[in-house]
Amino acid sequence: MSTEIERLLYSERQYLGSFDFTAEQTYHLEMRRRLSRVLHLWGIVKGLELLQGEVAQGAPQQFYVSEGMAIDAYGREIIVPAKHLLSDELSTNRITGAGTYAVWIGYTREPTTPPESGYQRCGVQNQFTRWRESFEIMITSISTNPNPAEDPDQLGDLPDDPVKYPWWIHLGTISVDGTLAISSATDVHRTYIGLCAQRIVAPRHAETDYNILAANKPRDPLTSIAIRDNLFLKQNLIAGNDFAVDPQKIEPPPIASPPTTFPNPTGNIKIAGDIFLQGNLYTHCDLAHPDLWLNLDQCIRARIKNLVPEVFVGTVPVKFAALPSQDSSGAISAKKNVTITPQIVVDDSLNQITTSIAGIIGKTLGGSTAVAGRTPRAQIFAEPDEGKPPFEILTSGSLSLNNDGTGTYNALLTCTIGPARDPNPQDKPASFDVPVDTVFISYVIVLSPKQ
Repeated sequence: MSTEIERLLYSERQYLGSFDFTAEQTYHLEMRRRLSRVLHLWGIVKGLELLQGEVAQGAPQQFYVSEGMAIDAYGREIIVPAKHLLSDELSTNRITGAGTYAVWIGYTREPTTPPESGYQRCGVQNQFTRWRESFEIMITSISTNPNPAEDPDQLGDLPDDPVKYPWWIHLGTISVDGTLAISSATDVHRTYIGLCAQRIVAPRHAETDYNILAANKPRDPLTSIAIRDNLFLKQNLIAGNDFAVDPQKIEPPPIASPPTTFPNPTGNIKIAGDIFLQGNLYTHCDLAHPDLWLNLDQCIRARIKNLVPEVFVGTVPVKFAALPSQDSSGAISAKKNVTITPQIVVDDSLNQITTSIAGIIGKTLGGSTAVAGRTPRAQIFAEPDEGKPPFEILTSGSLSLNNDGTGTYNALLTCTIGPARDPNPQDKPASFDVPVDTVFISYVIVLSPKQ
């Protein structure tokens, strides 16, 4: 083909030769192929699948290329009008061993139809009046790519000769067994035609605003573009009027990794309107586990759970028994362990524990202060003595993480009562005791989440 775009200019009594008719045909051929190449891009248009089934009625199932059409990188149309057997192509392509092979299709042409008898030119061989356009199947190794590294110039010369300028379109792969028979076929790594355009306008225009919530076929508006299969969008998406977003006014500040800039150059969506979602919306919620996806309501609950401290409230009895010694203040202590199982990741530096006395049960230590006619339960040291400390009951608590790998915490609750005394000082060894049998300790434990 020529890069010069010319078409015939006719006039009365003009002499026309075969060259002129060829030029007329070439003009339309060139323009059609340029349009196909520039607008549609090259690839499979329809069909051309590698399938197994009945090719001829009553014959065993065989592998074949289904009917279809493709356009190569030179804009040449490739038509397969009927099922084409693949078994015959093994010998044609000299396949002599088992393995997995790539299947390609390309454009071919051959001259055909000789002139009628009496209209042939003397002394000229291979006279034909037609070009028959067809296709050729090529089978190669998986790693072979028979095409040049770059596509031909879309607006340059688009030659018609497939021998000098071949171009192959990948249809899939086949597996050949030890008997040199095709055992399976897959449609993988196929290239379909594309559309080179910046604008898409539906041919039917809506004259009034479309109510998306109306009951009259809300999924079939007057103006619509339907996408039947998957849609992969590499760049950004804006639905409705565009609007500015100031990164300095986003709270909390967005995470810019990767890349180190905000916003990411791809994958952003701006929607100037409402979103109606019939289904679930999943998002990353735990930055420590980027492979964990949560439904939006689950994510909100998890975020709230990770922001609100976990509080444990309870009351436990601490029972006192006689001890052989006192501490330096003259008091004795009793302790109680409580296991705490948090549901959050805890920041140990912010944990708090508070204790208080919820109740006291006394015991009789002997003496004469009991009320007559009543069963004595306790006797408090009431004798004034300027040299002795006052009677006290104190509670405290401490919190520590257990080292057993369970993530549980141990709350150690302590009650200290003093001064203690030895009811029978003449007995040895000493036995210090207090007039309290049981103290009920109430505790409030606040575990703060790690941010």
